[in-house]
Amino acid sequence: MDFATLKQNILDVIKESQMKIGYTPNAVRLYYPADTLCQMLAVPADGLTDALTAFCDSVPMLGNVTAKPSGDRWCVTVPPEGAAYVRDEVPEPAFLADLLALLGSHRHDIGIDDVRAVFDRHSDHVGCRSFPDEEEFQYVLWFEDGVPDAYRYCIDIDLGHVTYHRLSPADYDALGLPPL
Repeated sequence: MDFATLKQNILDVIKESQMKIGYTPNAVRLYYPADTLCQMLAVPADGLTDALTAFCDSVPMLGNVTAKPSGDRWCVTVPPEGAAYVRDEVPEPAFLADLLALLGSHRHDIGIDDVRAVFDRHSDHVGCRSFPDEEEFQYVLWFEDGVPDAYRYCIDIDLGHVTYHRLSPADYDALGLPPL
């Protein structure tokens, strides 16, 4: 079992949320498809429950983390002390801070070149692919060498307003789009 990927994902998601909407002293509930968790933990489906139990025990800095089935997904709950830990101990990623600054700038003329420029400031190895026929997003950008992160940023631009979805490589692949 490999706990590093899931732990990093939880830290990243909580930090991203805190950067977007601020810190709140509440529990954080994250919902994951079972196959995503199996991939992150490198376990088969029949070993997921035991792996999640072991994972929850492996992150004491986040408090009493729990994982429970919720329909066809799993709910991983990080208690308030875990949210506080992320606020206090996990630095804001410079790239994400720059991206959120652009998207929160209240400009109404943001285009893909502006978004790409943020990526280019943080790496010389940026991939960008256009999906003109995709309904939910028109572009995906990523850092080809995984630095500063390995996420896929699915970008939608509508009348100069930009939204994004940040996906793990496995979740991106699960969309059934051509490989990057």
